[in-house]
Amino acid sequence: MVLSCTCTSLPQLLLHSGLFPTAPSQPCLAISVELLAFCQALFEHSCNSINTLSSALNTHYE
Repeated sequence: MVLSCTCTSLPQLLLHSGLFPTAPSQPCLAISVELLAFCQALFEHSCNSINTLSSALNTHYE
């Protein structure tokens, strides 16, 4: 449970705390902004080898 005042919405409070809400109005889960940045960097660097990325996705979803 997160306590906040009426002057700030829950998603704004989460973002201010370094967390990204998973729903726009009443999020019940939040993801670290640092983790999202890491995933973006990983994706940008893995695009150099599309075969490696597709192989990893294939292994993951089998």
